[in-house]
Amino acid sequence: MLSRLYHYGYITFVGGAFRKSGVHNVLEAAVYGKPVLFGPAYKKYSEAVDLVKTGGGICVNNADECVKTMESLLHDKKEYETTAANSQDYVWKNKGATGKIIRFIQEKRLLTS
Repeated sequence: MLSRLYHYGYITFVGGAFRKSGVHNVLEAAVYGKPVLFGPAYKKYSEAVDLVKTGGGICVNNADECVKTMESLLHDKKEYETTAANSQDYVWKNKGATGKIIRFIQEKRLLTS
């Protein structure tokens, strides 16, 4: 249900990244073209790393930084729009992963008996 609730937000925050276990699924939020914020334990998750690199995801290290980042996104329309567009662009540029994996499995004949 949470994955669908991201649709209604203006800015998204994905939990888990303030613990060693790491960030939850950032793609569930990014698919809606919203800025995606999360804590610092994200570096072992390629989607979160890529989202930060492309400018659609923002790592916040503590509550104060989270508030400042949200205020900035709320008050700077251009920053918001750029971050939101980067978030959705990342998802669109990487769509089709399932098809690529299936083709790879078929080409390498990994499931033949």
